[in-house]
Amino acid sequence: MNRRDALMRVAALVGTTVSLPALADTLEASAIRRATTGKPVFFTADQDATVAELADTIIPTTKTPGAKAAKVNEIIDVLVKDCYKEEDQKRFLEGLAQTNKLSQEAYGKAFVQLEPAQRIEIVKKLEADAKQQRADMAKARAQNASGQQDVQMPNEKRKNVTPFFTMLKDLTLTGYFTSEIGCTQALEYVAVPGRYDGCVPLKPGQKAWAI
Repeated sequence: MNRRDALMRVAALVGTTVSLPALADTLEASAIRRATTGKPVFFTADQDATVAELADTIIPTTKTPGAKAAKVNEIIDVLVKDCYKEEDQKRFLEGLAQTNKLSQEAYGKAFVQLEPAQRIEIVKKLEADAKQQRADMAKARAQNASGQQDVQMPNEKRKNVTPFFTMLKDLTLTGYFTSEIGCTQALEYVAVPGRYDGCVPLKPGQKAWAI
C-alpha cells in the first residue's frame, strides 16, 4: 500500500466535504512535499515531534513496531492540514499546547522529554479531560432539549465539538492500521486474497485481518 492510498483511506474514514478526486490531488501533493522536504506541512517541528510521541504512547512498540515507526505523525500532519476545518485545526493545536502545559506543570519538562511512564500519565489526563468534555456536552444537549441551560457552564463546553484527544486517538488508530506496518505486522495481511468470507472465526491470540 502506498502513502497516497493510505491517506485516501484515512480521509474517507475521518470524513470530508471535499470531492475525492480533488482531495486525492491535495493529499498527494502534501504527502510528496512532506516526503521530499522531510519537514511537516502543517505542524511546526516541535508540534510534529509531540504528535509523534503522543501517537507512540497510544500505540507503543511491543511485539510489533509502534506508531512512531509507522510514521503516523506524518499522516496526521497531512490530514489535519488538508481534511480539517480551521476551527478543528485550531483545537488540535491548542490540544498540543495543553499537552506541553500539563507536562511542564507535572514534571517541569516538555512532553517529548518525559520518560515513558510520565507520558502515559499525561495521556491518561488528556483522555480523562476528553471524557469530561463529552459528558459536559451531553449534559448541555439534554438541558437544551428540556428548555433549560446551566448559565454557569462555559460556552465552549456547550458546543458539540470533538475533543482534542479524541481526534488524536482516532487519527492515530486509523493512520496506524492503514500504514504498511499496521496492515502487514500488526494485522494479518494477504496481498492477493481469495474468496471473500464475511465472517471468519478468530482463534485465541490471532490477529485481526487487514481490510
